[in-house]
Amino acid sequence: MLYLIATPIGNLKDITLRAIETLEQIDVLLCEDTRKTGLLLQTLKIGNKPKLVSFYDEVEQQKIPQVIEMLKEGLEVGLVTDAGTPLISDPGWLLVKKCQELGLSYTALPGACAVINAAVLSGLPIQRFCFLGFLPKKENDKRKLVEKYKSFEGVKIVYEAGNRVDESVKIIQEVMGEKCEVRVIREMTKKFEEIKQNASGDEKGEVVLLFS
Repeated sequence: MLYLIATPIGNLKDITLRAIETLEQIDVLLCEDTRKTGLLLQTLKIGNKPKLVSFYDEVEQQKIPQVIEMLKEGLEVGLVTDAGTPLISDPGWLLVKKCQELGLSYTALPGACAVINAAVLSGLPIQRFCFLGFLPKKENDKRKLVEKYKSFEGVKIVYEAGNRVDESVKIIQEVMGEKCEVRVIREMTKKFEEIKQNASGDEKGEVVLLFS
């Protein structure tokens, strides 16, 4: 069985009981970063010692046959990313697709997800929203993406690197017009969690931008 395991996006207390139970019984754990995951297991005091296998975007395709063999052998395999829910702008969907094709069992353990958490914190009407993943790095590509979804009647949610927030907010406001509402959310679930309204400015780490 393949388990897609959500992990905390900041506050370690957000790990679920089901996630802990599963981490205690799996044989293999696929990780975006084996060092970070190793520290997470240590911090959570997981007694089990699953084999940690590096599994990130650039190697997902080549690692899939190896993982499929593990699953066919009856091993219990988990997949985690550095933070949050696997597959949401993170590796894993190609593996899930292959499991579907081969009829191999898999399940998802719900938990922390930056997209959903940011939507709830935003104070924007989230009855309808779309997630656009990470914004492109180039200004032109960024502008084109915002233009493409300008007519969508709902909140748009994107991930952005902290040092590009200022540029991105300005582009969003230019494309969307003066009535556009923007939220910049950083450090979610942590001590210095912050929600800025219609504001820009460089930030540390990754942030979530929401606009409508």
